[in-house]
Amino acid sequence: MQYRLLRIFILVILIHLLTGGSVWAKREITMALIPLQSPSAMYKRFLPLKRYLERRLDIEIRIKVSRKSSEVIDLLKDGSADIAYLCPTLYTEAFGKVSIKPIVKLKVDGKSYYRSAILVRKDSSYNHMADLIDGSFVYGRYACPGSGLLPEIMLKRVGITDENLLDVARLGSDESALTAVLARMFDATGVPEMVAKPYIDKGLRVLRYSYAIPQYLFVARTSLGPELIGRIKEALLSVNNMKNPETVIGGIGQGVDGFDDAQDRDYDIVRVLLKNLSGGRQDFLPNRANIIRLYVEPVYFEPELFVLLNPVSAYISNHSGLNIEVIVPENMNDFLNAQVNERGALFLENPSLSRIYSVKKGLRPVSALHIEGFTDAMEGLIIVRSDGKIDSLKDLEGKKVGITSTYSEGGYLAQKGLLESRGVSLKGIRLIELGTYENVIIRLYRGEIDAGFVSLAALNSMKKDIDMKAIRAIAGVPIEKDWVVMAQGDIKEEIIRKLRGLLRQYSDFSKGFHQE
Repeated sequence: MQYRLLRIFILVILIHLLTGGSVWAKREITMALIPLQSPSAMYKRFLPLKRYLERRLDIEIRIKVSRKSSEVIDLLKDGSADIAYLCPTLYTEAFGKVSIKPIVKLKVDGKSYYRSAILVRKDSSYNHMADLIDGSFVYGRYACPGSGLLPEIMLKRVGITDENLLDVARLGSDESALTAVLARMFDATGVPEMVAKPYIDKGLRVLRYSYAIPQYLFVARTSLGPELIGRIKEALLSVNNMKNPETVIGGIGQGVDGFDDAQDRDYDIVRVLLKNLSGGRQDFLPNRANIIRLYVEPVYFEPELFVLLNPVSAYISNHSGLNIEVIVPENMNDFLNAQVNERGALFLENPSLSRIYSVKKGLRPVSALHIEGFTDAMEGLIIVRSDGKIDSLKDLEGKKVGITSTYSEGGYLAQKGLLESRGVSLKGIRLIELGTYENVIIRLYRGEIDAGFVSLAALNSMKKDIDMKAIRAIAGVPIEKDWVVMAQGDIKEEIIRKLRGLLRQYSDFSKGFHQE
């Protein structure tokens, strides 16, 4: 009897392993949806997709609309849901709490990424992001990244927070927020570009577009097993081959016309934005195999650098099996400390820093990098306000001058050399370290400092954020065009050679430093 029971137990275990622990035997899976509308409206939107998947998979699918977005995580955690439709921010939270796998992300008008638009009235006096500090801002569906996270991060980039806006409100509806701006109740709002389009011809205009992030996505509990997850993914992607895919997915949202493959690293940009707003820990990215961290000299706003460098890290990862993880430290001290305390890491920095510091710490060069729109503006500038009284280098004596750090070539070292060559002593100048180029430019724009040391590339990146006529350069000095990737001594020579070759192959490093 005991032997028979043992055989039955072993058979059950084998079946479980062969099916990947899936619910295939149940012939039913539950799809959880975040509550973007009422439960009945959400059910109606996803009903055609439910029926399509049931035909393709020969499995019954039950739709469950959660009462609030966070509840979806609980449904996935306790097994009440097998697959789920999530927004990007909720996905990054769920991934850290539940064993899930991204399946596909939406394509809207053929694109699997989207951005937000900061909108003002057509007759508004506001023409630049930085000027909104004197105005009021209304958020719509704040819990959604396109109406909360992205607008908030673009405001932060120019030094604007809830605390220094004249008025701020969260209405819970994008349509209500747009209407409130049209009705002159608020000066500006931020909503997904797709939501904004119909209003651009109805009295609103775009002040600024945000960074792009990946679209909403479908995920599956890993307990479904690789075979069933693969079949679900294949079924979803097969919608792309339909003559009229909108008959199946058109109801999900305006412009939804297909699906694209989804990988976890696609959503690292969302993690970076969330971490930047919350001031979270440095180790906010998931643990992955074969990780090599690439620390970047933090002279620009953290998300700006991540958006610029993420394509090349993805390229290296896809062609080498190495996971290059872009890390932008909070300040220059953290960057320099990492060179001493970290192991097996890479560092992207200006060439002067590599000579005066990194080489002395035992780091060795891997490759120089030419980044279009970033390092090709080969000039360091000394800038002042156009309405100020500083006309010459000698006028800087006794003035407050903003710099990024004393290790920055375009934000200090080049200008220092120029001043010394002209007989102007730095001892008489009140230098203020502000960390990033954006901070230097914004502080000068608002009259909080008298002058600033920045690169021409940095100033050009702020064209849509400030009135460029308010800033003028009183001097310029050439700077070296390429930044350098440095490696710590414990990285194997084989890996160094591989990285060097891939970096040289990567020709389309950036189509322009600042994303339009």
